[in-house]
Amino acid sequence: MNLKVIIPAREGSKGLPGKNLKLLNGKPLIDHSIETSLKLFDKESIILTSDSKNIIERGLMHGIRTINRPKELAGDNSKIIDTIFHAVDFTKELYGENIENILLLQPTFPIRDYFEIKCAIDFFYKKDLSTLVSAINMKEHPCECVTLSKKKYEWSFLVDPSKMTNRQSYPGEYLFINGNFYISKIESLKKNKSFFSKKTNFYKCNSKYSIDIDDIDDFEYAEYCMLKLGNISK
Repeated sequence: MNLKVIIPAREGSKGLPGKNLKLLNGKPLIDHSIETSLKLFDKESIILTSDSKNIIERGLMHGIRTINRPKELAGDNSKIIDTIFHAVDFTKELYGENIENILLLQPTFPIRDYFEIKCAIDFFYKKDLSTLVSAINMKEHPCECVTLSKKKYEWSFLVDPSKMTNRQSYPGEYLFINGNFYISKIESLKKNKSFFSKKTNFYKCNSKYSIDIDDIDDFEYAEYCMLKLGNISK
């Protein structure tokens, strides 16, 4: 199957400066995503793209392919889709390979079940999907969530619960896009400039620990969960 793993890891971060190299459970955060990738694919199928020399060195240490990402694609407002296209074009130019499908693994999601990702990839190919995005069931139902207006005392429900008598009668199934993984055909990404379109499918993950690190609280919680998982496996 023509699928490459792309791991985007920029140097800057407003929420937690230097987080991709910050030690989590004894190793840099970026290493957790690289090591998950190596359980699924050979080294030539994994691409680390970064504007950081030190992050690139982590990729070289693991023997995977690396790409120096331009600074204009590594700012706070840069779009991940542009980084993907840059990696795809660079791979074609340097290695002569046309990438048809990609698995995006963002380093901010360190606790992954690689077997779950393998099953998702198999599902993606079996159903011949355009895009498959990981998600989990929402704990907070939209009928129980409100939006606060900038105007004083004005608010509204995300979903009108007025006709609902109890939680069991709430309509539909609501999922939260957890950031674990994104799988897509490059053709679809170029057409929609996004992972999300009418043809997007969602893969429900059973992962107990769904942590996407944005700040120090997320980081410390991820470390706690990893320590807990380590104790359980002993």
